[in-house]
Amino acid sequence: RMYEMFLGPLEQSKPWDTNGIDGVHKFLRRFWRLFFDRNGQLCVTDEKATEKELRSLHKTIKKVSEDIENLKFNTAIASMMALINEIYALGSINRAELRTLLLLLNPFAPHMTEEMYEVQNLGGVLNEQKWPTFDPALCVDEMVELVVQINGKVRSKLQVPVDSAQADVLEKAKAEPKIQDALQGKQIVKEIYVQNKLVNFVAK
Repeated sequence: RMYEMFLGPLEQSKPWDTNGIDGVHKFLRRFWRLFFDRNGQLCVTDEKATEKELRSLHKTIKKVSEDIENLKFNTAIASMMALINEIYALGSINRAELRTLLLLLNPFAPHMTEEMYEVQNLGGVLNEQKWPTFDPALCVDEMVELVVQINGKVRSKLQVPVDSAQADVLEKAKAEPKIQDALQGKQIVKEIYVQNKLVNFVAK
């Protein structure tokens, strides 16, 4: 069921590949291990989620909700796979977040998620629960990665706060070691800043 949804857009023909089934199965096994250790014991905590965890979760709620609405099941599943990778990288997730993940995954893997919901004793039946909502403020990135170019060629990348002032970004870009090296002996004749996207120094 989930593999067929993950194959691609519904309106397009897609090749059947049994290797893809294993990929989806691997994701479901990783999802299961968020709840249970290798001995089958529950390993869920009630620790408070960090802001980074909340941002990732709310972005995923938004993405999955919109993709289901537009019948883009493959990208909804892909976003959940990406979130699980982030959770494993962070090393922790709490009970409230896992409950939300169960709701998001339920339309795609109903039998497994219903079982996990019941084992957690979260009350009622999973598919009768209210769909999770997202906080728009948590779906906006605080930082953005810009490319820094010299004469149109990418020389470096820069992490800056979203919607940073042009003067601040240009100053930070010029301070980058790679940019300083590339500009050595050259004169900047024009500075181009496309907000939240790129900086380009025209030099000769």
